[in-house]
Amino acid sequence: MNKSSFLIVGQHAVIEALRNPKRKVLKVFLTEESKKNIHRKNPKKNVLEDVKVYFKSKKELDKYTSKDQMMHGGYIAEVEHLDQPELKEFIKKKTI
Repeated sequence: MNKSSFLIVGQHAVIEALRNPKRKVLKVFLTEESKKNIHRKNPKKNVLEDVKVYFKSKKELDKYTSKDQMMHGGYIAEVEHLDQPELKEFIKKKTI
């Protein structure tokens, strides 16, 4: 994992990251059951199309989250930080 990336954990967080066109998802770690579920929740689009997907067992995924005691539910993704606009630019765009 590089310095500009971080892990997100859990079904909803990972699926929304995959759906967000502004979010760069570098890798996805799933159980086989999670993969089936992603396809059920997104029947019209393959959200895993342009992403490196690694299939792991639940125990293997537990290793990524055990020190932070987070519940992954079979979904973990490595993502890049979103670009943060400068406050002045953000305010300027909102007042136009």
